[in-house]
Amino acid sequence: MAVRTRRVGAIGITLAVALGAAACGGSSAGSSGGGNASGSSTSAGSSGDAAVLQDPLSQQHQRAAGVTVDTTKFKKQGPWTVATIVQGPTNGWGTLFDATMRAEMKSNGNFKDPIYTAWNFKSENQINAVDQAIAQHVDAIMLSALSRKDLAPAVDRAAAAGIPVVTCMAGTDSDNYTAEVSRDIPRQGYDSMKALAESLHGKGKIVMLNGIQGVDAEVFWNSGAKAALKNYPGIKVVSEQFADWSAQKAAQVMDTVLTQQPQIDGVWVGGLEMGPAVIDSIKQDGRDMPFMAGTDPTNGFLRMAQDNKVKFFVAPFPPGAAKFCVDTVADVLSGKPVKKFTDVVDLVQGAAPYGNDQASKWYVAELNDDFIGPKILSTQEYEAAGFGRKK
Repeated sequence: MAVRTRRVGAIGITLAVALGAAACGGSSAGSSGGGNASGSSTSAGSSGDAAVLQDPLSQQHQRAAGVTVDTTKFKKQGPWTVATIVQGPTNGWGTLFDATMRAEMKSNGNFKDPIYTAWNFKSENQINAVDQAIAQHVDAIMLSALSRKDLAPAVDRAAAAGIPVVTCMAGTDSDNYTAEVSRDIPRQGYDSMKALAESLHGKGKIVMLNGIQGVDAEVFWNSGAKAALKNYPGIKVVSEQFADWSAQKAAQVMDTVLTQQPQIDGVWVGGLEMGPAVIDSIKQDGRDMPFMAGTDPTNGFLRMAQDNKVKFFVAPFPPGAAKFCVDTVADVLSGKPVKKFTDVVDLVQGAAPYGNDQASKWYVAELNDDFIGPKILSTQEYEAAGFGRKK
């Protein structure tokens, strides 16, 4: 195979790792709004599908559906001390999450500087942080769990100590959390794969590109996608690979796949920070662009998809959800009732799945390829966090 020169985006591992390992002009388009706010005209793969997913995370969401939590026992006078045990700025997703979280705490005015712990890719760091938070009698814990299994006992201990836990974009296997604000992660895999299958009229050859094998995000995105494929026996997966949410590895993997597979009708990507590398590989191979679908689109993917006229369907996983996690913590500590599970798709425009007809709406030209929307903060705040596009 000829040696190819390509531009590989700066994003390595995104919060796709975080969400389970355990992701609007100005601030207006990212403002709170009820219902499916994407405005997408694409119906395929909508979350209104009647299919009931049976993986453990979907079952947990089903148990929480319609449950309202009485938080009067947690009501406290501010300012509040909150332990924020999250991913940290290991990549663009985590940096955006942190910037949004801190901006919302400052805007609220009733939070002290948080006790902050980044996971550093080790569950024990988060477990120790929870135990330290319990010992310090914090008012609340806001947790984005690296591992659903590993952090479950720590959540149980916090609950037993009377400390509310709000999980944010990455929960645990424990049902003892107070509230969760996230996306329906298996549903993202299901919806995006369904859209891909329907775009091919239920028949064709596709490639699946996953993140880090065994990580919760990879497992649940993949399980949702595989559940959708069961309904389309005419779709054949000719290659399924792991590219570790790395643009560089995704390029290498796709180059190899293209030498082995003469026909590729579609590509499903569980973590679209790998998407630009996939587009680049296909483009340099001289092939027509297949339909692409997947999760967590980056600004770079939207830019390249438009430039190369890629037809796609994506399910966002927005780091801007941190705003609503902070708001939920504030509601809990104010004694207001909260939902046991809130899907971000019901809170923010641009969090719902959408197709290429919406690409220009959600692409943010003034921000760089590593930005992951939709916008919640001002352009200036994102530029200060390192997401300004070089001029």
